[in-house]
Amino acid sequence: MLKQLSIYPMVMLAAFIASAEPTAPNLTPESAVAVALENNLDLVAGRLAIRQAEGRLKQAGLWSNPDWETGYAPDTAFGNSGEYNFSTGFKQRFPITGRLTKAKAVARVDVAMALAEVRNQERLLAGEVLGLGRGLLVTQEKLKADQGLKDTLQKIIEVSEKRLKVAEVSVADVNLAKLEWQKLTLAQAGLLNQQEIASTTLNRLLGREPKTPLQISGTVSAEFDTNTVAEISQQAQAHRPDRQLAALGIDRAASEIKLARAEKWEDWTVGFDYSRSVSKFDAPIGTKTDNFLGVGVSIPLPFWNQNQGRVSEAQTTQQRAVAELDALDLRIHAETQTTEDQMRRLLGILHQYRDESIKLADENVVLLQKGYGDGLVNITAVIQAQQQLTDLRQSYLEVLGGFEQALTDWQTATASFPLNQSKK
Repeated sequence: MLKQLSIYPMVMLAAFIASAEPTAPNLTPESAVAVALENNLDLVAGRLAIRQAEGRLKQAGLWSNPDWETGYAPDTAFGNSGEYNFSTGFKQRFPITGRLTKAKAVARVDVAMALAEVRNQERLLAGEVLGLGRGLLVTQEKLKADQGLKDTLQKIIEVSEKRLKVAEVSVADVNLAKLEWQKLTLAQAGLLNQQEIASTTLNRLLGREPKTPLQISGTVSAEFDTNTVAEISQQAQAHRPDRQLAALGIDRAASEIKLARAEKWEDWTVGFDYSRSVSKFDAPIGTKTDNFLGVGVSIPLPFWNQNQGRVSEAQTTQQRAVAELDALDLRIHAETQTTEDQMRRLLGILHQYRDESIKLADENVVLLQKGYGDGLVNITAVIQAQQQLTDLRQSYLEVLGGFEQALTDWQTATASFPLNQSKK
């Protein structure tokens, strides 16, 4: 009984420690994108630009504050006879030629540009996360393939060591199999290192600590609908937020031109003032008090400065924005076409690997292993066939990884993956 009581707390402590250990979240590449769009710290900071633009929009519609002026001028330093002048008044600057309306038009475009900029950040982030997630899936497939080949080689080594004892095979034959096994072990170590680096980078994009446990699940499917891909590629320009941003740059420049022309006339100033003057005279006049109520208007005349420099700058900015949009259209077309062509080429190569080369090499390995078990084939032929199969599978997985990256690049180029709405 005492022994049972002493063991029980240890068992409970071990269970508590096990329950406290972090478990790896199970994410697909697509669900990882959703997490990144919600928690990525760079994106959170980028979304604040929308609020900044909204603040500028709010400020753009406000009038300047009025000026209050007052003055008092006694003759204390001179005759000190009690004479003085007192004045007070208000002045207000009035915008003309619709300057504030045009300034608000510029600020509204700035808000739209900030939204487009955030959507473009989301597009690029989604592409990066998808690429890392799919790369991790391919790495997992490589590790599984290497482990399967290692298990097969281990069986061959066990059989060879038994046959070595009865002098049916040589030590060199056994060592050849062991070297191939070690080669796969080293390849697995390299893949695990790549997996660790990719997981660390992915955790950062997800807004997590670099060493947070992470598990990517899902399947790697090297297929796509040809007609759908072609249709989406044709619509890439309409879906790209960076193109929308470039088009908005033209609109902003046009609004800037209107604002610059409106600012040729500076604000007019209208003022109202009251003044009181007390003067001292000899008898019989005595003290005389005068009160004045006045109004004044100040109109700056655009003789020397007609804001021609800003107008010219805004016009050039518009021309540059048009040229940049043309260049971006060409780049989008090139990116879309290049990645689509790459997907089609790699898909054909994958089909040849899967349907012909690997299938034939796998059949050859099975036949040679059976022949080796029956004593009809030497181990060298079996190892060579196994090496050939290993090389083909590794090459297949390399091409598969290239296809998945091309697919991700194509989706990034066409903005064809679902994105969350921008959060303000």
